[in-house]
Amino acid sequence: MSSNSRPIIISLIALVLLGLILPNGIRAAMANNFWSVSFIKTYLAEALSPQQLSTAPKTHPHAELLQARVAMENGDHQTALQLLEPFSPTSDPAILETQAELLFILERYPEALEIWENMGRYNKIEHAASALRNKGEVDMAILALQKAYGIRPYVYERSLINALLSKADKLRDEEQFEEAITLYQSIIDQFPDDVGAYSGLAWAYWFQGQSDLAVGTMNKAMSLPSTSYRFFMSAGKLFEQSGNLEEAVTAYREALSLSPNSQDPLNAIERLTNPQ
Repeated sequence: MSSNSRPIIISLIALVLLGLILPNGIRAAMANNFWSVSFIKTYLAEALSPQQLSTAPKTHPHAELLQARVAMENGDHQTALQLLEPFSPTSDPAILETQAELLFILERYPEALEIWENMGRYNKIEHAASALRNKGEVDMAILALQKAYGIRPYVYERSLINALLSKADKLRDEEQFEEAITLYQSIIDQFPDDVGAYSGLAWAYWFQGQSDLAVGTMNKAMSLPSTSYRFFMSAGKLFEQSGNLEEAVTAYREALSLSPNSQDPLNAIERLTNPQ
């Protein structure tokens, strides 16, 4: 038995145990569970017949779900979709979970994420965000993190901000300045105390030739609390390039206080306070 088969086996067994307590009548319960046990045994033996994937006692509450999960594992996603369709709408967690997994496989990402969001399954959404990021689906990964943040903001805030900043930085580096500026401003609207968004916005203005806006934005960032060495080095560089040497020295000193053994801020302070 492969490790990939374990999740579906657990699902099958769970559904069989559920069938033992459902009040469908003794005869129906016996027929349901006879079919379920037979289904699992032949599945484990890799001997499921087409008939077992399409027939079950009419009283079995989760037969189509069992069949759908096996169809999913076999890569027959359309059959799985057809088997699950009659269940909608539903509040059954097992069915909803299977529907979400199938929709995600079919790249119907917003629908899958919405199901997990309504179920409060932030862990599933987190894994989806990682998978989407690896696929290069940046916008969908951000959507997933927004939903996870909506469920547990204190856990996913940093991940969401980093994903948004990464996209904005990429737009800026590709000289799509208007799009980058719009996204940085959106990040600031949602997270007004994040210095990274202000810093990115300041550099976007700078590269666009709007030096006054760049300096003003970086000054705003300097007024916010931060323990980011990288931010203060970035601020010092922009102030230095813009000729605001006093502000540059202040930023570099903040960086040095955060990393006393770093040579870069020390060299910058020496360069600006003791010019040759």
